[in-house]
Amino acid sequence: MKRVGAGVIGTGFWGENQVRVLRQNPKCNLIGICDSNRERAKQVGSKYSVPWYTDTHEFLRIPEIEAVTVATPTHTHFQVGTRILEAGKHLLVEKPMTGNQEQARKLVATSSKAGLKLMVGFIERFNPGVRFVKKLLTQKAAGQVIIATGRRVARWPIRIGDVGVIKDTAIHDIDIMRFLLEDNVSVVYAQTGSLKHSFEDYAEIMLRFSRGVTGFLDANWLTPRKVRTLIITGSEATINLDYITQEITVENSKMMTKPYIRYDEPLRLELEYFMKVVSDDVDPIPSGKDAIEAIRVCDTALKSGKTRTACKN
Repeated sequence: MKRVGAGVIGTGFWGENQVRVLRQNPKCNLIGICDSNRERAKQVGSKYSVPWYTDTHEFLRIPEIEAVTVATPTHTHFQVGTRILEAGKHLLVEKPMTGNQEQARKLVATSSKAGLKLMVGFIERFNPGVRFVKKLLTQKAAGQVIIATGRRVARWPIRIGDVGVIKDTAIHDIDIMRFLLEDNVSVVYAQTGSLKHSFEDYAEIMLRFSRGVTGFLDANWLTPRKVRTLIITGSEATINLDYITQEITVENSKMMTKPYIRYDEPLRLELEYFMKVVSDDVDPIPSGKDAIEAIRVCDTALKSGKTRTACKN
């Protein structure tokens, strides 16, 4: 079995999780990790018995590295991602893929021109619960979908980000709704604000999809308890998903059922898939184009929040 030579750039909270999972992946040979913070790189490298580096140029010159995952701050994604692609390595970059649409389009163009894989870290796509909801919708278990409601709330995250709650958390629900509904957003209306931070720390967003479905998103860093839920309301039934427990309930006018879902770690499934993308020369889903569209909706929501008007996407 061919093992993909991989590396990780950025070893903070999420980067360390990537290191942990890749270290255990039989399809991956984790060649090394890199972080500009020497103490952090050394700490994580020693913990997982992986060679560590602090200079990305030196790191990317290692010929055995075929693919790199990036978990650095958002404002560095474009520069680091471009450097990786120019070094001839396949790339998985955490969401948001870049800070703005222009950079996202350039990154997609660079990967396409180089013939390299570019995947974005929309981890919820690999949540077994989401996959099962997709199956239910394909089977028309809810009838005609009318409303999709996502709630993604918690206290201020451990890591201090360089984007607000929309691009950090709501972007997941935007991508998942596009994925499940197989449709694009046409109009966005948002109420946003901040109590503690320079970026928005709460957002209430309404999405209008092209084929008429309405999406509601509740995202904030103010709620004491972490909640990650999705409700699909259809003409015949309602589907409820808890992203965290991966539990699903389907309820109609006569009964409620709870399908069995085998729990699995979405990050493990995501990185396993990325290794397959590289080794088997598969076009990745979610793609860079999915990332561009999600960023576009986020930007429209931010514009709506500032202007207090509905905005075409």
